[in-house]
Amino acid sequence: MTTATALGRRAGVHPDGSARASRSHPTPPAAPVRSGDIAEVVGLRDLPGLAARLAAMAAELRLIARNTAVWTMPETGLGDAIEQAQAVREMAHSLSAVLAAEVSSRGLPEASGLSRNDWVAGHAPGLAAGASAALTAVGAAMNDPRWAGLARRVRDGSVSVDKAAVIVRFRDDVITVADPDQVEQVVDAMVESAPQLGVRELRRLAAHGRASLRPPEQVEDEAQRLRAARSLTKVGRCAGMTEYLWRLDPEGSAILDAAVDALARPRPDLDWSGWPSTRKGPGAPSGSASDAHTETDSDSDSDSDGPAGGRSVDPRSPATRRADAALELIQRAVAAPQGVTRTPRTKLVVTMSLEALLDRLRGAGVAANDEVLTASTVRRVACEAEILPTVLGGPSQVLDIGRSDRYFTPAQRLALALRDHGCSYPGCTVPPQWCEAHHVVHWLHGGATDLGNGALLCGRHHTIVHQLGLTARVLPDQVIWHIPLEHRRE
Repeated sequence: MTTATALGRRAGVHPDGSARASRSHPTPPAAPVRSGDIAEVVGLRDLPGLAARLAAMAAELRLIARNTAVWTMPETGLGDAIEQAQAVREMAHSLSAVLAAEVSSRGLPEASGLSRNDWVAGHAPGLAAGASAALTAVGAAMNDPRWAGLARRVRDGSVSVDKAAVIVRFRDDVITVADPDQVEQVVDAMVESAPQLGVRELRRLAAHGRASLRPPEQVEDEAQRLRAARSLTKVGRCAGMTEYLWRLDPEGSAILDAAVDALARPRPDLDWSGWPSTRKGPGAPSGSASDAHTETDSDSDSDSDGPAGGRSVDPRSPATRRADAALELIQRAVAAPQGVTRTPRTKLVVTMSLEALLDRLRGAGVAANDEVLTASTVRRVACEAEILPTVLGGPSQVLDIGRSDRYFTPAQRLALALRDHGCSYPGCTVPPQWCEAHHVVHWLHGGATDLGNGALLCGRHHTIVHQLGLTARVLPDQVIWHIPLEHRRE
């Protein structure tokens, strides 16, 4: 019997490669495969120390991916396995950064006549260009004593290479144009908070930091340069479709996204072709097409459509919905009498610190699509759009801006969106514009219509919360749902 045959049987696979167990007959747990066996199979005996160990681990992972009867795993096991697989990936990336740091300290790229990026890319051809650049940037930083705290977190896996790259690049971008002490304070705060933040949140923080730390005249000059570079180009035709390339600065992007998102919500009243359906029943339109965009009752048990599900599904893709929304905006503007608009002004939500609002010169605002707007841009756009400034207090908590009533006001819904960032149900990623405002303690049971008793929920989870009678604890910066164990997979 060959070693490969022995490994195959140990993993539950016949010598011919077919699975020994069918889906109706679960495979017994496979015995662990020894690294020595794998090395013998894939011929790793000649590789030096660490490389041989890593190659053996990679070979074992390939065996697991190829031979594991995943259809026999319980649901909790699948979730745990994905979590651990991601942990393996992140630690492998961290180890790559440690190795890149050693490569940099020894000057191996320079000795080979290559840049650091090219040297790493040559030894890891599967890396995308951006990933290779991030790896080399973090590796070089790990040799610098000023990055000792970040290097320690990269080594122990608490901060990923992608997160570390955001922080390193941020410092490189602003250290020569801003007060060094202020830059180091912001960098230290980013390093400390990085384990709890996602990559997108760190990028947003870095973008805001760039606008806040640089001299005001430099920020304004860049804003004017980007504004002058706006363009809309008709690229050409392909397969009966016309392609356009639209380049927008942060201001233009924020305005366009706010306008399009208002009309791009999934509409379950459309048929398979994307035209309004003539059927009647739950979800069918009661009047004009605009009825589909009306917000639902904050305490309804609706099945409103969204990415998480519901009984009715808009057949259009997200890209098609955005295209339809943009065309509808243009059609409304063209059809309107001169000087009169048939479309409500764009509602642009901008978050600014109280200090920046009072200063009126320094500081920046962050639009709902994460674009960073200069303070002067915010003031200018306020004359043209229906800008809704949300002022943050000292600890960056949204101030209570609503009033007591049966329904949540638009201002309160905006505040909930800024706090919850979308559906507050654990694990749900539905964006705030597709969510409904829910009374944690029902209004009929004495619950107040204020931020301390409100939570955003998508249609599916709004229904689940009412069906199961779930309760929650509302904190200043998040909502914690109390979900019984038997329902936590919903």
